[in-house]
Amino acid sequence: MEIFVENTHLPSGYGEDFTSSIDDDLLCLICLLPLREPVLTRCGHRFCRQCLEQHLARQESQHQVYNCPVDREKLERSQDVFPDKATERKILSFTIKCRNEGCEWTGELREKENHLLSCSFCVVPCANKECHATIKRHELEDHVMNTCEWSMVACDYCCVLHPKCLKQEHMDDCTKMPLECANGCGEKIVREKIETHNDSDCPLATISCPYVDMGCTTKMLRKEVQMHLQTAMRIHFENACRVFKEANSTLKEKVNELELKQAEIDLEKLTLRKQVQELKSANAVLEAKVIAQEKNVSELMNGKFVWKIIGFSIILKNAKSGSGKEIYSSPFVTGKQGYKFSICLRPDGDHSLRHTYVSVFLRVMKGNFDAILPWPFRCNVTFTLLNQKDGINVTESFSDHLIQRPNSDGYISTIGSTRFISHKNLMTSSYLVEDTMFLQVEVCPRI
Repeated sequence: MEIFVENTHLPSGYGEDFTSSIDDDLLCLICLLPLREPVLTRCGHRFCRQCLEQHLARQESQHQVYNCPVDREKLERSQDVFPDKATERKILSFTIKCRNEGCEWTGELREKENHLLSCSFCVVPCANKECHATIKRHELEDHVMNTCEWSMVACDYCCVLHPKCLKQEHMDDCTKMPLECANGCGEKIVREKIETHNDSDCPLATISCPYVDMGCTTKMLRKEVQMHLQTAMRIHFENACRVFKEANSTLKEKVNELELKQAEIDLEKLTLRKQVQELKSANAVLEAKVIAQEKNVSELMNGKFVWKIIGFSIILKNAKSGSGKEIYSSPFVTGKQGYKFSICLRPDGDHSLRHTYVSVFLRVMKGNFDAILPWPFRCNVTFTLLNQKDGINVTESFSDHLIQRPNSDGYISTIGSTRFISHKNLMTSSYLVEDTMFLQVEVCPRI
């Protein structure tokens, strides 16, 4: 048998009011009460299950050998203790009386719990959650409905439910409760309309003169307003004339301010019109320059374009300082209706080669005849830095290069050399004479 240690104290047998005596062999040998959940030991003794469990638990806590509390016979917890179902059925069949005062019920012990669920004399808690009272079941309904301070009742004015014990608190806040006018006019008004009554209707409320905006500071009871209007008619008229004059003067000042503002706006409009005209003129000049540049687009001679670069030392200095990393040649085309290009030169080199090399690239530009030209196309490109004293030219060629049509930005950097010529070689040879150099590019489309 498995033993469970529970936080219970003897006795643990049945302490019911039996209608007949119980035989000694049906009593627990520890608590001496009728057996509850009886167990039988190997040595033939009967105990309540909890009584024996507590006995064995005490022995275990004291590191003692398990034994029977009657004859001290050694017991094995899992082998020598058995549930005694026959004895349990016999005890549960005995007749008992209900212990609740006033109840005359008798029945078998096994029916006790079912009886207590419906026993009219059983003490139960109040159904209202905040109430801590306990009442006999047959008195519960009357308690909940009539005497319980936490029973819910409806307000006579707003019909909102509230606990009976909180009635006064509710009445202090109830918006529908009628109250007498605080001014003593004798009228009763619900709480939520007291303010409206005082502001609009109460004849005994103190109010300002209707002409307070005109300067009348007199205060009076609402019922005295008509009399005041009749007796103070001249004063009201004089106040109205004064306020009118002040308003008229203020209005004139506002008109003058608006007229000045309008004059400023008109002047600003004229200035803006002049600026717009100047911008249009400047735009026309720019358009004329663009047209002139388009006319100046060079056409390749024998497939070659030569770019003369003047003042290279200043160009290189600007590139090193970061103010002019790239310079561009004027556009050139491969024919009257050919592809349009320009050369991009990076005097101080490209990215990691800065301060060491000159880099050169060919750019494809949007041309006037791109729509009728084949795209993409392949071409051979040769860059040549001309030696100006019959020396050796610097040449770098690219063969069979595929060129795509320019995107919406207007150009694509397609091909070039990041190590075209070193600064050292450029400065020590005859490529740079009188601060001028000549860069030639040869473009041969393969259509």
